[in-house]
Amino acid sequence: MDYAIRTGGLDDVERLEQLWHALRDHHVTLPAMRPVRSREDSWAHRRGQYLGWLGRDEYTLLLAERDDQPIGYAVVSIGDGPATWDVGKRWAEIETLSVLESERGTGVGRALMEAASQVAKEAGAGAVAVGVAHTNEAAIRFYEREGFESFYVLLVRS
Repeated sequence: MDYAIRTGGLDDVERLEQLWHALRDHHVTLPAMRPVRSREDSWAHRRGQYLGWLGRDEYTLLLAERDDQPIGYAVVSIGDGPATWDVGKRWAEIETLSVLESERGTGVGRALMEAASQVAKEAGAGAVAVGVAHTNEAAIRFYEREGFESFYVLLVRS
């Protein structure tokens, strides 16, 4: 492995822009999905979320770097488990997982998932959740290989 994964913080948020764009640009290619925000609006929205989240204990940024350059990242949140489903008193959610297109398939995503699982375990989370666009077949296959299974369907009406 010629990259390292470390815990990041607020001072790393600006370094995530290219990685966020890689994820957003992939979402543009997904069939049968709603329109996406412009690149600028999308990043401004997510940047604001990161700046709010990463100052709080329940959010963790995991940053994969090669030669001090970011090649992937994950943001993990820890919160109370759902009231209905018995998945533990606390659970984790992968808020974002992004890997540069040129790095996909090299193990960076898997390493970030392992690091996210460790964050969840240390926080006492009984389960880890992730949301995926229903037509993002490659991401669904990735998460299934990582041990995830379908659990909940989110329906949207405009």
